[in-house]
Amino acid sequence: MQFLKHNYKKLIIGLIILAIVFFGYRQFNKGKKANANIFNPKKDTIVNPQRQNIKDQITLSGSIDAESKANLQFQTPGQLAWLGVKEGDKVKKYQAVAGLNLSQLKKQLAIDYNNYRSQLSQFDDTQDQYKDQKDNLTLTDQMKRILVRSQSSLDSSVANYELGDLAIKYATLTSPIEGIVTNVNQLATGLNISPATSSIYIIDPKSIYFKSQIDQADVPKLKMGDKTSVSLDSFPDKKFDSTVSYISFTPVAGQSSTVYEVRFAMPIDNSNMTYRLGMDGDATVDLGESQNALTIPSEALFEDTDSKYVYVKTDNNQLTKKIVKTGIETDTNIEILEGLSENDQVVIKQK
Repeated sequence: MQFLKHNYKKLIIGLIILAIVFFGYRQFNKGKKANANIFNPKKDTIVNPQRQNIKDQITLSGSIDAESKANLQFQTPGQLAWLGVKEGDKVKKYQAVAGLNLSQLKKQLAIDYNNYRSQLSQFDDTQDQYKDQKDNLTLTDQMKRILVRSQSSLDSSVANYELGDLAIKYATLTSPIEGIVTNVNQLATGLNISPATSSIYIIDPKSIYFKSQIDQADVPKLKMGDKTSVSLDSFPDKKFDSTVSYISFTPVAGQSSTVYEVRFAMPIDNSNMTYRLGMDGDATVDLGESQNALTIPSEALFEDTDSKYVYVKTDNNQLTKKIVKTGIETDTNIEILEGLSENDQVVIKQK
């Protein structure tokens, strides 16, 4: 009996200690939570909303390309008779740059012409042979087939002659643009060449533009004509005023994510070829600007699923949560449209 009394006493003491610990823990947390809503000068910083001009911008990496480019290839195989350009040469629009040997092509054209005359003579003989039946509408099926074959043979001879004539016309390559020769591929005089493997590449250096890619989430932010500043890695001290000149409707193929091509005009004199294809750089697009806007530092804004808010210090060092409406956001500042005034003491809380 004495043993049971002793154990009961120990149990009561243990429960009392447990209750004291639990009550103390609750009071500690309650005080900690209360302190979270009190300004802490050692950890928190006070800022006042400031009036300033703020810009909404997006920066895209890219490189220079050219709009006016031409890859010249012969339409038919043949022996290259002459080559009038080399890499680096300047060419004018419609300038002849290379030509095939015309001797064989002219002989083939003569053969095609003779075949045509023979087919025409046979066609006329066939027409005369069945003229009475055609006039009297007494042609048999066999006669009709003979007349059809005669017409088809004549048509084929005409087509062959026209193709031979085109081959002579296409035996001379001319540049459709003014520019410079950037590549002469597998072209050597005296050798038989293939259209699939032989070409001359020409680019107009005055038609350059800056191109980049933009993620699908940011495409709606852009519009044609948006003001842009382009900077090139090769010219770090220069900035070029530009505008958005093209936004592709279809995504760029072969990318791991959905991105679209964006082009920026480069209205500069590049006749001396200072700016070259492939030069890398950045394009900074102005998406919007607000004059004399009320702003706060980015780190002062908090956000949950329903709203954006800030902490404002009151006269008794309490922190009040204020819901705000924001506008333009940059890396450092955020425009406040509603919810704050210049006199508010906004608190940047350190975690």
